[in-house]
Amino acid sequence: MRTYIGFLFLCTLLLTPFLPANLAYASEKKVVGNVTVNEGETTDEVSTAWGDVLINGEVKNDVKSGIGNIRVEGPVGGDVHAGSGDVYVDAPVKGKVHVGNGDLHLLSGARVSGPISVGSGTVFRDREAQVDVPQTAGMASGFDEGYFMGAFSGAIEWALMTMGLAALSVLLAVAAPGPLRASARSLETNPVRALVLGLCSVPAVVVISILLAVTVVGLLLLLLLWPAYLALGLFGALVAAYCLGRRIMLATGRYYRAGDALAAAVGALLVSAVWLIPILGGFVFLVLTLLGIGASVSAFTHRRLGAPHSAYTSYEDYLRDRRDTRSS
Repeated sequence: MRTYIGFLFLCTLLLTPFLPANLAYASEKKVVGNVTVNEGETTDEVSTAWGDVLINGEVKNDVKSGIGNIRVEGPVGGDVHAGSGDVYVDAPVKGKVHVGNGDLHLLSGARVSGPISVGSGTVFRDREAQVDVPQTAGMASGFDEGYFMGAFSGAIEWALMTMGLAALSVLLAVAAPGPLRASARSLETNPVRALVLGLCSVPAVVVISILLAVTVVGLLLLLLLWPAYLALGLFGALVAAYCLGRRIMLATGRYYRAGDALAAAVGALLVSAVWLIPILGGFVFLVLTLLGIGASVSAFTHRRLGAPHSAYTSYEDYLRDRRDTRSS
């Protein structure tokens, strides 16, 4: 699952506080924003979590972007990695080129020495591009030995991710059913509000990070902020999975005998299956995660503000009452 690798790469970038440097061969690193290496300039490394990258000069090591397009028109001594976005290569690249979710354009000046892989997207190659290395594109890159090995590796990776997500979902349903049910109820009640809160959480965390980055104490707090937000994102994904699984179990009439644990596991399987959707898989998973984040924030806020608790004895009673109200 190349998209999953891109997602993990994005999370890793977001955890790293990027500081400006003034050395002659400084690294160009940003949390959010475009990065440009002008013609005649030389930099050690280029990376941004969210933004486009344009290389007209020389980069001695890697070029990375979590979300954004990369255009390479100058020599790169390392790898080129894009989590989600299109990549244009029109210059020598000594390392590998990986695109998680997007298209790869190998133009006439492309000289790639390392392997090329595209998770969800298409490879466009100019006739003059010199690329004599193995190429893979998702799970439809050819029926050779490399393809079968890549497909087998991808299947194992997806299976491990699915088992891990299902285990976390079941553990959360057993260990903390209250917050999980409250968040799922909030998502069911007002999904639009949950999505808005989830979307607003991203720029809010970015702004807070920028404010914290100006002081030494703030940098220490920043090291706690991003892990906390990523944990909230994981909880949001589990909330969305649980909500989907619960709805399916209630629709089939099996929830009353199976309970929360099986509903959480079924939902985790559905969310993991989202990764298999070409091109849109990462986007759908991101929307589900933001929905879960917003629902969690809404549920926690209502509880902290002393909002009245529901009179329903269980979440299934609440859903049954809503279904009866709509049908009447």
